[in-house]
Amino acid sequence: MRNFWIYTLARLGIIVAVGLILQPFLGFNLVMAMAAIVIGAILSYLFLGGMRAKVAEDIEKRVAKRETASQRKNVDEDAEDRIVDEGN
Repeated sequence: MRNFWIYTLARLGIIVAVGLILQPFLGFNLVMAMAAIVIGAILSYLFLGGMRAKVAEDIEKRVAKRETASQRKNVDEDAEDRIVDEGN
């Protein structure tokens, strides 16, 4: 989760930096904000690939862990159902 927040803050920092660079030329308006977001997204894609890969790997691990926990829960529920069925 830590990598996710670092990556998010890095992307936000790039967008803010681009906005500060564009502000004297375009003023502080919607056009400047949209341009900063688009340019910041492109720069993030180009320069933050390693961080993005780490975040994707973390997400994959969390999903796999959640699926494993779900499978364990299903096994426990099945065992409980058998015990209840045997009792009746």
